[in-house]
Amino acid sequence: MSAVAGTAVAVQELDGGQRAALDACVVAALVLSSSEGEAQGRMRLLMECHGRYVRSFGVLEQAPPYEVFARRLCGSRVAELLPGRPKESVLGKLWLLDDEGMPSSALHRLAVEASEHGHRAPGIGADIRHLHSLLRAVGMLPVNSGLSRISGETVQHAIFRALRSAGFEAYTRGRETMVRTPVLTRRALSRSIPLVELSAYIGISPTRQFGGLWAACPMCRWTMRATFRPNGVVDVECEDERHSLLGARYRAEPTAAEGWDLVPCGELRAVPEMLPVEGYVALPYALWLWVTLPGLLEVELRDRLVALGAEVRLWPFGDAYDLHVTRSGRSRAWRVDVKTWADPYGLAEKLREDPEGPGELCFVVPEHLRGYLPLLRRVVRGSGARVLTDGDLVAEVKRA
Repeated sequence: MSAVAGTAVAVQELDGGQRAALDACVVAALVLSSSEGEAQGRMRLLMECHGRYVRSFGVLEQAPPYEVFARRLCGSRVAELLPGRPKESVLGKLWLLDDEGMPSSALHRLAVEASEHGHRAPGIGADIRHLHSLLRAVGMLPVNSGLSRISGETVQHAIFRALRSAGFEAYTRGRETMVRTPVLTRRALSRSIPLVELSAYIGISPTRQFGGLWAACPMCRWTMRATFRPNGVVDVECEDERHSLLGARYRAEPTAAEGWDLVPCGELRAVPEMLPVEGYVALPYALWLWVTLPGLLEVELRDRLVALGAEVRLWPFGDAYDLHVTRSGRSRAWRVDVKTWADPYGLAEKLREDPEGPGELCFVVPEHLRGYLPLLRRVVRGSGARVLTDGDLVAEVKRA
């Protein structure tokens, strides 16, 4: 069961003081793991984070001084950093920085999902500010306001509604582009007017480039994170925890000829091409997380069901749901909404907004999130909707 995919659940279970402490820890960890910005400004932000951290503990529990706070950010489990140290939380399985101060796969996820001040941090902060601008442009976020929590449902609804305004054909083409090609040349992007007007693609983040180069994950084709080690070597790996575990991680080593060698560190032996940052644009982190990743599962699921002889329509009614599945000669139909994260809050929002009512709506999560099924099923209980894994759905359609 993926712990990183369950951060939304864990954040909802925190009280106000714990959320404030988490916010302060996330921003401080982002500052400590980045060399971006002036030293004075970075230290000022770190002191501000520590001040908010101390206040989050209230009067019944004493917060550690700054030196201890900064030291504990490296290697400590997230739950251990919070007031009251919440028990039985996935935050007890995650850390923000490793023992060497390098960022974990959970850090950027928490910056987007759980931080009120993440937009002020170096690196991912630029992605969050861009996302806020995009949400304001499509009327989903009032001017001069921010989001204490950015949900996948909010982002998807905003993006897909904006694309639909250009017509259904432009909507499906734009959505498929964001799924299949999360990185584009600037020239290719210029040929998609809806995506240009949406400002969905931006320059490649400094956190995902090294020596003016970037490399795509072989699985999702998005830019891999570049983490600079003190010895000059750069760790290059996919932001998706599962892709990294499956082998999308490499070591970039500087060569004598002022170039780079990319060396596999996992089971994948194929080495992706290193491309120049200049001339390319990429989806920001949140759009990759909530549009590209679920879209890849949607397309894969369609192909698997079609291979069984099912008739499948992809994105049949905008963003109402993702797949409409039928079998020839059978009256039954499946309305499928794919989720690649475990978010009960977002699931409840989806149930309220479903224009056809929740009856017979199937929420499908990937197999590695099977452990979250009991929690998600409690949310939909009594609505007529169901939650199952992609494997369960394929088996069910096959039997029908």
